[in-house]
Amino acid sequence: MPDSAHTGTPHGAVFISYASQDAEAARQICDLLRASGIEVWLDQGELRGGDAWDEKIRRQIKTCALFLPVISARAQARKEGYFRLEWKLAVERTHHMAEGVPFLAPVVVDETPQGAALVPAEFLRVQWMRLPGARPTHEFVREVKRLLQEPVELGERGQRPLSLPERSASGGRRWAIGAAAAAAAAIALSLLILLCSPKPSSPLPAVATPAAAVDSKSVAVLPFENMSADKDNGFFSDGVHQDVLTNLSVIPGLHVTSRTSVLQYRGTTKSIKEIGRELGVAFVLEGSVRRAANMVRVTGQLIDARTDRQVWAKAFDRNLNEIFAIQSELAQAIASALQAAISPTSQKLIERHPTENLAAYDLWLKARQIQNDGGQTPMSQKRQEELLRGAVDLDPNFAEAWGDLAVCHAYNVFANYDHSAARLAEAQAAIDRAVRLAPDLPGVIKDLGNFYYYARLDYPRALKEFQRLAVQRPNDATVYSSIGLIERRQGDWGTSISNLRKAAQLDPANGSYSDDLFDSLYRVRRYEEAALEKRRQLDRDPDDLPKAYDLVALAFYAHGSTRETDAFFAGLPESRAKSPRGLNLRRSWARTKGDFAEAVRLDKVQPFFDEDGAPHFVQAVDLAMDLIALNGDYPAAREQVAPFAAELRSKSALEPDNAIYLMFLAVMESILGHSDAALQAAQKAVQLTPMAQDRIGSEMFSIVLAAVQGWNSQKDEGLRDLARLITVPNDQLNVYALRFDPLYLPFHGDPRFEALLRNPANQATLF
Repeated sequence: MPDSAHTGTPHGAVFISYASQDAEAARQICDLLRASGIEVWLDQGELRGGDAWDEKIRRQIKTCALFLPVISARAQARKEGYFRLEWKLAVERTHHMAEGVPFLAPVVVDETPQGAALVPAEFLRVQWMRLPGARPTHEFVREVKRLLQEPVELGERGQRPLSLPERSASGGRRWAIGAAAAAAAAIALSLLILLCSPKPSSPLPAVATPAAAVDSKSVAVLPFENMSADKDNGFFSDGVHQDVLTNLSVIPGLHVTSRTSVLQYRGTTKSIKEIGRELGVAFVLEGSVRRAANMVRVTGQLIDARTDRQVWAKAFDRNLNEIFAIQSELAQAIASALQAAISPTSQKLIERHPTENLAAYDLWLKARQIQNDGGQTPMSQKRQEELLRGAVDLDPNFAEAWGDLAVCHAYNVFANYDHSAARLAEAQAAIDRAVRLAPDLPGVIKDLGNFYYYARLDYPRALKEFQRLAVQRPNDATVYSSIGLIERRQGDWGTSISNLRKAAQLDPANGSYSDDLFDSLYRVRRYEEAALEKRRQLDRDPDDLPKAYDLVALAFYAHGSTRETDAFFAGLPESRAKSPRGLNLRRSWARTKGDFAEAVRLDKVQPFFDEDGAPHFVQAVDLAMDLIALNGDYPAAREQVAPFAAELRSKSALEPDNAIYLMFLAVMESILGHSDAALQAAQKAVQLTPMAQDRIGSEMFSIVLAAVQGWNSQKDEGLRDLARLITVPNDQLNVYALRFDPLYLPFHGDPRFEALLRNPANQATLF
C-alpha cells in the first residue's frame, strides 16, 4: 500500500504491501528502512478507494524497485483484500522482466510456514526473509540495500535469491549463493577430482554416472490442487494426497515417489515429461480436490511420463463420508494401470477407514500438516498435541491419532522440551492404546517404532518395528532410512550404509536421505563415495553454499590439501563472502586449517551465527579455544565461557540426564581450570549413553572425555582412549584436522599423539 505523501516515482523505491491487520508490522519495517535512507512507499491511513487511488497503486507497483509483501497468519486469514490484488499485479510485472532481476522479496513476520502459505506461486520460488515478532533488524536492512544496489546475479528460477535463511517444509535450511558463487563452486568441483586419485598430482577424469533404467511400475503422485472455495481446506486436499500415497505404499509391486520429493512440483510449470525424468518414474498422477459442505469432488489423471500420453482420467463426486472409498479406488486404479498385483492383505489395508468421524479426521489431518511443515518447535508440538487430543476425544477408537499423539509426547521427551515422568507416562499410555486398537496397521507400527526411538532410546525394539513395517511397505524410502539410522546407532555400519543408500536410491530427490548417506560415508572415511554423493546433491541444488563447502573441504580431510577450499573462498563474490553464512563458513575453514588469527578476526566481525540454530554456548567454546590456540590468552577465553558455564550448571541441575549440556560444560570447566568438575561432567555424559545402547552417542561423548582428560592432567588416559576411538567410525577424529584442532591442544607435540597422526591405518577406510 503506497505512502500518500509520495506521489512521484523516485528511483529505487521499495513498495510494502500488507493486510490491514499487519499495519503495525509494516510501519516498523518502513521506519527502519527510511531511517537507513531507503525510499519506501507505504500507506498508513485507511484505504480511500476510487479510480485515481487505484491507478496510483498500479503505477507505483509498476515502477518500484523492490516489492515487499508482508506474510503472516493474519494475512492468511484474509481470503480477500486489496493487498491480494497488489500481489497479483507484482507477479504480472515479473512476467515482463529480464531473468535475474530481483523484485519479489516476501517478508514473514511470524511463524507462517512457506509451504502452506496462501500466496502466488511465484512467491514460493524466491527466498523469503523472516522477521519473527515483526522486529526488523539491521541485517534485514543490509539485505534490502543489497537487492537495490548490487548487480544482478542469476538464481535458478530467474530471480536473484536472497541471502537470509529460510526453513524448508521438512525443517532443513536452504541457502542460495547466485551464479558467481556457483561458478566458483564449479571450479572447486573440478579440483576435487583429485579425490578420486591416490596421487593428487595426476587426477583421474570424472566418471559420468549412467542413467538408471526407469521402473515401469514407478509412479509419482503430484500434490493435489485445492479447488475448494474455502482456501482453508488446503490441509484437506494435502491430506487426501498423503493418504493416496500411503495406500500405494502397501502395494508391493509399486515404486512410489515420496511426498517430500513431489512437493517441489506444487504449482510447477514443468511438463510431465520433465517431472518424470527428474524423479525417475514412468507415470505421474495429477489431481485436485474440491470440498463443499458435505460433498467432495476428487479428480485425477494418470499420465505416462515417457510419452506424455494420458492413461486415464477419473472424477469422483461423492458425499464427504465416502472420501476413504475414493482414496482406495484411486490407488487401485493406479495399481491396475501399472499391472501391479494387490494382495489380500494390501487390499484390506487400502480399504480400511481410519475413522468414521470426519471431524476427528479433520483434526488429525491438521496435526499432520503441522508436522509436515517442520513442526518440531515447542509451539508447533503444543498445537499438534491439542489437535490430536481433540481427535481422540471425538473418536476414542482412532488408532492412528493415538499413535501420532504418542509420538508427539515422545518427541517432547527426546528434544528435552519436557523430560518429565508425566510426559513419558502419557506417551506410553497413548501408544498402548494405539497398539490395542490396531496392532498391525502400518501407521501404528511406524508410531511404535518412533516411540521406542524417541521416548525409550530402545534401538533394538525400534528396529524390530521398522523391519515389520518394511514387509508391509517394501518400497517406502522412509522405512529404509529409519532402519539405516537405527543400525548406525548400533554400530552395524555395513547394513546401515546399505539401507541408507537404498533410501536415497528409492527417493533421490529427498535431501535428508542423501545427507544421512553422506554423513555415514564420511564417518567410515569413504571420501570418494562421499564426494560423489555430495556432487549429486549439488546437481540438484547448485546454489547451496554449505554443500559446495562440504564438497571442497573433503580434499582436506582426504589428503590434507588446503588448496581446493582456499580457491573456493577466493572465488566467492565479496557480497557472498561477507554474508552471515559466508562469514560463518570462512571462520569454520580458518579454524579447520589452523589459521586462528583469521578465525578470531572473523568472530569479531560476526560474534554469533544463528541461522543454523547453534546455541551461543557452543559458539563461545569455539572462540575460547581459538584464543587459547592463537596466543594462549586464557583470561580472554575464560571471560568468554564463564557466563555460559554458569548457565549450563543451572540447566544441568534441572536436567541431570542431558548429556549434551554435560559435554559442553566439561569443556568449559576445563578452560576455567576446574579440573574435578570438568572430569566429573565428562564422565557422567559417557555414563548416560553407554556403548551398548548408542554407539554414535557414546563414541562422541567418549571422544570429548579423552580431550578433557588431556586438559586436566590425565594425558595418558586421554591418549589411550584416542588411540582406540580413532579406529572406529566417527565424524571428529580426522588425522589432518587433529593437527590443528585446539580441543586436542594438550596432546600436540606429544610423540604418542604424533604417531597416531602418522599411522596410515588411522586414515584408511574403516568399512
